[in-house]
Amino acid sequence: MVVSVRTKMLTDTDIKAYKVLAACCLGNLASGFPVNSFGTVLLYVVSYLREDGSDVRSSGVSFVPIMCTIILSVTMFTGSLLEYLLGYTWSLIGVSAVFIASLMLNFVALKSFGAIVVIYCILGYCEGVLLVTFLSTAMEWFPKKRGLAAGVSALGSGFSGFVFAAIQSAFINPWNYVPDHAPYVGYPDEKYFTQHDLLKRVPQSFLIVSAVSCVLLSIAVTLVSRPTEEEKTQLSGIKLKLIDSDPLLLEPDVQPFKMVKSPHFWVFFIIFGLGRCDFIFMNSLSKVFGESFINNDHFLATTGAIAGLMNGGGRLAWGTLSDVIGIQKTLMVQTGVLTLLMFTFYATKLGGEPMYFVWVSAIIFTSAGGFSLLPAAAMTFFGCKNTKLKIGFLYISQGVGALLQGFLMLGWHIVLQWKGIMNIFGFCSLLAFLFSCLLHFVLKAVREERMSVLSRFTRIQPFSE
Repeated sequence: MVVSVRTKMLTDTDIKAYKVLAACCLGNLASGFPVNSFGTVLLYVVSYLREDGSDVRSSGVSFVPIMCTIILSVTMFTGSLLEYLLGYTWSLIGVSAVFIASLMLNFVALKSFGAIVVIYCILGYCEGVLLVTFLSTAMEWFPKKRGLAAGVSALGSGFSGFVFAAIQSAFINPWNYVPDHAPYVGYPDEKYFTQHDLLKRVPQSFLIVSAVSCVLLSIAVTLVSRPTEEEKTQLSGIKLKLIDSDPLLLEPDVQPFKMVKSPHFWVFFIIFGLGRCDFIFMNSLSKVFGESFINNDHFLATTGAIAGLMNGGGRLAWGTLSDVIGIQKTLMVQTGVLTLLMFTFYATKLGGEPMYFVWVSAIIFTSAGGFSLLPAAAMTFFGCKNTKLKIGFLYISQGVGALLQGFLMLGWHIVLQWKGIMNIFGFCSLLAFLFSCLLHFVLKAVREERMSVLSRFTRIQPFSE
């Protein structure tokens, strides 16, 4: 008996879609350093500044990635304006050039904390424009698997923590020096590096990062492009798409300014804003917390690099899961797990290196899911037109979350200490979990309304329990 097996042949459009997806991943890898990798070198940078007489502390410089996130979030929607003025390709080239130049300026700017702040404001803006461009482009090429496309594209940004943390840590501290100076009597766990041969390598490491980013961005900009109308039709097959994995059965096309008036937009906004706090905390201060009880800088650098892998893997895994069980259920699982992990993170001081490694990896893996779930939610529930604006408006929640963390960090050394700040971020995750449960009822009401409207023009009957 002969058994025939039917295999789907990839068309030229399919092959092009995979090339663009790979390019989007590379582009996000190259541009993800300011937010995803700065926390790994934060202690080196602070120690370098202190050698020149500055009195800055880790808690103060930890505001740099927070500031980057705020600027990235509130200016992301301007990517649409740049594309309108310069065109898709030239806007990418221009922003990429400014990004690389700003990275290189770190070589001379590390003498002044003020200069660092200015440069990272520019880097945050550039990263936001590049991120929304690559995310929206990837999802346009994969209309049937948006969660997966967003996850693969955002995976690059997550992996930047692994790539650049490994490069800089290996270059700056090959001797495995540990912080050896505790300048504040009341804070014996707050230590800094004083080894001169380590500190002189800090600015040089940014030249290496700039060169790597330049190569990756050049490849990405060369390969990436938006699909034509004909290619969109081939990829989707139909113009009206039924969504089986989410409560909204009919894919909408909501105008951006009408979108912000909808109740489910604001529930999503709150969930993603609260969820952002944990990720920023882990990226900026998890290594500083580890230095307080682990005297092994190579171990902490390795943990940071592995966390970078978890960052990228989490974006892919949670985005893929949303295609299977839906975005609302995925958010419930993600925020619930994150709540448990954050409330128990302080206990890693008792468990030592093994427990610290597992918790850091798990928290980064879980919290990173928001980066793929957010753009997927924007396109799934609000439509494919004006994608950059819609993702940009929803991404402002990340800036609000970063601002919230900034206010909390003001009392870190004075009142909260490590245990207090971790419990507060655990409470933020708990609130995000409760709102993700509320989202089920909000989306159910919206679905009933949409199906009622649809039934007037088709034979489909309104939804009823």
